[in-house]
Amino acid sequence: MNILTDLFKQEGQSEKTIFIVEDNEIYAKSLQSFLNIRFPDIHRIKIFPVGELCLLELYQNPTVVIMDHMLNTKYSDAANGLSIIKKIKEASDNTNIILLSAQKEFEVISKAISKYGCTYLQKDEEAFGKVEQLVRKFFLLETNTAK
Repeated sequence: MNILTDLFKQEGQSEKTIFIVEDNEIYAKSLQSFLNIRFPDIHRIKIFPVGELCLLELYQNPTVVIMDHMLNTKYSDAANGLSIIKKIKEASDNTNIILLSAQKEFEVISKAISKYGCTYLQKDEEAFGKVEQLVRKFFLLETNTAK
């Protein structure tokens, strides 16, 4: 793509962006690499070790935010995923959020789904494939609503 193409993009075309909010650096980078392979046309897949840093970048209008719930294993004063989800939804209600967590507490899962419209995925051996399916669905929805 050349500079003129970038400057004169049609209004309806927006760059797809994925945010990964995960304090486990190895897991986050593995997911990023997986998504880079599965979505080679997506050039903006950003990792944030805590949700507060993600909030500062919301102006980029991510298509999908993939986040863990327990974000304070490395930084003890970091907010948990549910708190960050609430703030993301306040800033941009139509942001697609995948809560990708080992969280098994029903109340957290239920609140994420019912109150904030998130999709919950259990961290397990099938998680990356399920994330891929959801991301494709969200990109398709975004493309259809832009038309």
